[in-house]
Amino acid sequence: MLEIVGAVLGLATLAFLVLQTVIARGQAEEAANQTTGARLDGLYQQLLAYDQWRGEKENKRINMLINQVSDLDSIKDPEEREQLYSIEVWFLDYFDYAYTTLPGLLRCVPGDGHLVIRGSRDESDTCDEWVAWSETIYQNFRNPVTCQVLNDQQSLYEKRFIIAIRNSKACPA
Repeated sequence: MLEIVGAVLGLATLAFLVLQTVIARGQAEEAANQTTGARLDGLYQQLLAYDQWRGEKENKRINMLINQVSDLDSIKDPEEREQLYSIEVWFLDYFDYAYTTLPGLLRCVPGDGHLVIRGSRDESDTCDEWVAWSETIYQNFRNPVTCQVLNDQQSLYEKRFIIAIRNSKACPA
């Protein structure tokens, strides 16, 4: 009789431990999802802050340069040229960071890290989040000044990032 009671207690303890393990895994997964969400929000917030900065009235001249200049050397004022160059370097730093961070946050980034553009054959095999980020990166690197700075500074950035930009045809070498 004592053996049966001991066996029942052992099974009850085992069941309790299994249940606690399942609960702990669920909590760990939820915490990981919240962390991932917070990190993605942080990436989005940087873009929103940039857009807000561009929309400020005192940045009217630099916005005109961002939208209309196709070569840094065409800017005669050295201060304006340096300001635009600094903005482009920030942009490169941001997108390099986002590109290298996203594979750890999104489970659908292709193994080789290539950008997946809407309408491409890979779009249906990729999650919407990676397609959206790919589109954002692609569109921003179609700017000739951004490409000029990238070409000048490419040794400072992640090689896979450079390859993804080049292969997307957004910014030829």
